[in-house]
Amino acid sequence: MQGGRTVQRLSAIAATAAGALIVGLLGAPPAFAATDGSGVVINEVYARGGSANQPYVNKFVELYNPTNAAVSLAGWSLQYRSATSTGAPAASGIVELSKSIPAKGYFLIGLNSNGATGAALPTPDVSKDVAPSGTTGSVFLANVATAVNPGTGSIVNAPNVVDYVGYGASLNFEGAVAAYTGTNTTPGSINRTGGADTDNNAADFAFSATPTPQNSGAVVDPEPEPDPELATIAEVQGSTDTSPFVGKTVTVEGVITADYRSGGYNGVTIQTPGPDTTPGVSDGVFVFGMPAVGAVGDLVKVTGAVSEYFGLTEVTATDAASVEVVTAGVGVPDAQPLPDTTVGGVREALESMLVAPTGTYLLSSTHEVYNYGSLWLAAGDALPVKGTELVDAGADANAIAAANRGRLLVLDDGWNATVTSAGHPADQPYLTKDQVVRNGDRVILPSTPYVLSYGFDAWRLQPTAPIDSTSPASVKPTFETLNPRVETAPAVGGDIQVGVFNVLNYFTTLSSENSNARGAATAEEFALQETKIVKAITALDAEVVALQEIENSFKLGEARDEATATLVAALNEAEGSDVWAYIPTPASLTAATTDYIQSAIIYRTDAVTPKGDAQTVIDEAVWGNAREPIGQVFTLPNGNDF
Repeated sequence: MQGGRTVQRLSAIAATAAGALIVGLLGAPPAFAATDGSGVVINEVYARGGSANQPYVNKFVELYNPTNAAVSLAGWSLQYRSATSTGAPAASGIVELSKSIPAKGYFLIGLNSNGATGAALPTPDVSKDVAPSGTTGSVFLANVATAVNPGTGSIVNAPNVVDYVGYGASLNFEGAVAAYTGTNTTPGSINRTGGADTDNNAADFAFSATPTPQNSGAVVDPEPEPDPELATIAEVQGSTDTSPFVGKTVTVEGVITADYRSGGYNGVTIQTPGPDTTPGVSDGVFVFGMPAVGAVGDLVKVTGAVSEYFGLTEVTATDAASVEVVTAGVGVPDAQPLPDTTVGGVREALESMLVAPTGTYLLSSTHEVYNYGSLWLAAGDALPVKGTELVDAGADANAIAAANRGRLLVLDDGWNATVTSAGHPADQPYLTKDQVVRNGDRVILPSTPYVLSYGFDAWRLQPTAPIDSTSPASVKPTFETLNPRVETAPAVGGDIQVGVFNVLNYFTTLSSENSNARGAATAEEFALQETKIVKAITALDAEVVALQEIENSFKLGEARDEATATLVAALNEAEGSDVWAYIPTPASLTAATTDYIQSAIIYRTDAVTPKGDAQTVIDEAVWGNAREPIGQVFTLPNGNDF
């Protein structure tokens, strides 16, 4: 989080069936964050104080205030959590803060010591016996004094988190973990490089063999604020994907076209009045930090710094004095057409503008809808097909993948919070229990305009205000069925049929009982999931079935293949006899080198016989902790092997 921005986007995924092979990069929608030097940051982390060879006896965390005004830290805290922390609350050590951090100044937080080696720190502004690991862990700055659980993985814009730094091998970080070279006896700290804050610890921090602790007495004289430059929105946007005004302060005028001051995005979009005023260049821009001044349809003048946040051009309004209502109620400009042929970077010319999609858009994925209230759409009249389904891996496949990505358009809900978070009042807006919607169905968008936004490497259609399940039908799409579910599996011929089935996190361990479990939360949910899977596998009429996303039981401390055995037992119960069996997971796969889900192979004993043990490839340079492949040779009744 920077400048008061928050995001909460974690929940269980419920998916509809997919009717085609699609390209997908499964990622979370963006949280707009101030990376333009408008907030206090963690500037240096020294976690080895007192160990052999160390220059200082105590550990420390140094804060920096890049702004031209002092910032009060009263009620804030610095919190430490271990590298593998996933519990609630997450913090294992809290330093309550007070006082202020001067403009362009530092704030030194003294921590514990590993021993007696080293000199004393400059007088810390606050000290507490909190003990961060010298090689791997996380520290974060919170705007509350109580323990915070900011979540796990990449933590950007979590509620109450001002800045987050994961180092070493920590499982929690901003963007990617920062490297902390060596061991406790290796002198050094990690330092923010040039004050940069791109919400990526790996990029923003570098190891330094010479720690440089600075307290609030070490202040750089504030620089005078430059006079803002008068500019049109189109001039700020520029003709490329990066604003030519980044880092400069500008004054722009525009009509408020969409309001996200509630819902978590903490801003509005403004657009130059009139038709497409500057063809080929966007006339709209996102204003972050917009105060309670003006409403949709008002012409406003905004003064603020220009930045790019993961590809989205922003102007940051710091306070009410930076916004002026020029004329109230002038009305919003007409939406510009967004044809289905306008794909990829060509959309840059409409960034943050009101748009009306035209042409055909097909539903390509629902994997985000129950997390983030968003649907993936594909522009055009056919679903994209993964490049390696058409050609061999290589340049041609990469070109297909890029073209597929260019067609992606995410229909979002205007919220910067998970659907199930405390800040979200209702359910996701787009799917209902009364209508079956499948990938490949046509999405008929309403006539109300959208804002074309960008984030997390994807173009997004945002409604002009946050919506949810209680919002009127007039702001929601309808769906034309183009991909009805087939009643039976296709006849493929041959002596033996081989199927592949993604069981979508079939976990016999309930997620309510183990935080590492990824499947059903209750016994009732599990029973429903299992019933559906058994019915579907039986209907495949295949003799060998490869399974994806099934529980890796020994990773959870259970008997190896316990979940696979449970599913096989359910299949046999449905058949009324023991005709199904499974291939044991290769013994060479260990809990340390595998994920919590795995691949598996099941087969009908009346059709094939395994020959030898299953084989796998263990190469952590390739697979990491992912799902290593499993191969099995079978013998047919005629004696042939496959």
